[in-house]
Amino acid sequence: MNNAAESLCFSGVLLFLLGLLTGLAIPRCRSPRLGLSAHLTGVQSGTVLLALGLLWPHLSMSSALSLILADGTSAFLYMVWLSLLLAALFGAGRGLPIAGQGITTTPVRQTVVSVLSGAASATGMGRRIRRGRESET
Repeated sequence: MNNAAESLCFSGVLLFLLGLLTGLAIPRCRSPRLGLSAHLTGVQSGTVLLALGLLWPHLSMSSALSLILADGTSAFLYMVWLSLLLAALFGAGRGLPIAGQGITTTPVRQTVVSVLSGAASATGMGRRIRRGRESET
């Protein structure tokens, strides 16, 4: 296994375990539905990272590109999980109307969650745009 594959597998197992621990914290969350969302996101994203880590050696790409994509994917999925976890703990449901159930928090906490989830979205979109440009050439 190469470095990127090992990194993805480790990140996947860690995120999976963090997702399981998040499930234990659901009753203590200010917004239990957002806590459930964070729990499921952690478990599912960890599984995806682990699967990608196992498939990664079969992809043909340069080692530099491989590391950038692997680290970007891990960072993106961790940011999504963390933003949902913080939203659940803070009760920052303004940006997530269905799961948030109308629960609100202080403007500073809401901004932290919004910036983190926005950064995760921007990371994901940036990766899609780069892939589209690479496939055109």
